[in-house]
Amino acid sequence: ARLLINLTGAGLWLSGALWLVFHYFLRRSGPWGPEPHELEPWWLRLHGAFAFLGLWTLGLLWGGHIARGWASGKRRYSGVLLIAWLLLQAATGYLLLYAGDDGVWGVLSPTHWIAGLALPAAYVIHRWLRRRESRPIP
Repeated sequence: ARLLINLTGAGLWLSGALWLVFHYFLRRSGPWGPEPHELEPWWLRLHGAFAFLGLWTLGLLWGGHIARGWASGKRRYSGVLLIAWLLLQAATGYLLLYAGDDGVWGVLSPTHWIAGLALPAAYVIHRWLRRRESRPIP
């Protein structure tokens, strides 16, 4: 399960980061102004595929890891932070697909990509706390 989580998370992060780079920094000049790079839509499609896998993985975790973790009382704060962060990503990603208003996009888009770029930090903290718990106290 950890390999699935790590590969899915890495795929989501990398495809999203690559879309950002291609969207904001690799635009080309065309006859009518800036044009998107030809790989930009492919990074977005890959990101969408990883997002689907991410939602499936979150459901898998909910039934096992999250339920057991909540019952044990360990790392609840970091776990709740991580789940809230993932739900924010899922909600803003969904709304980016289906909210057609440019005003809403102006808030949703930076919220989604700033939180997405920072999300690995919450995961690393959650994992680090586990390692700290398992160390013997001198």
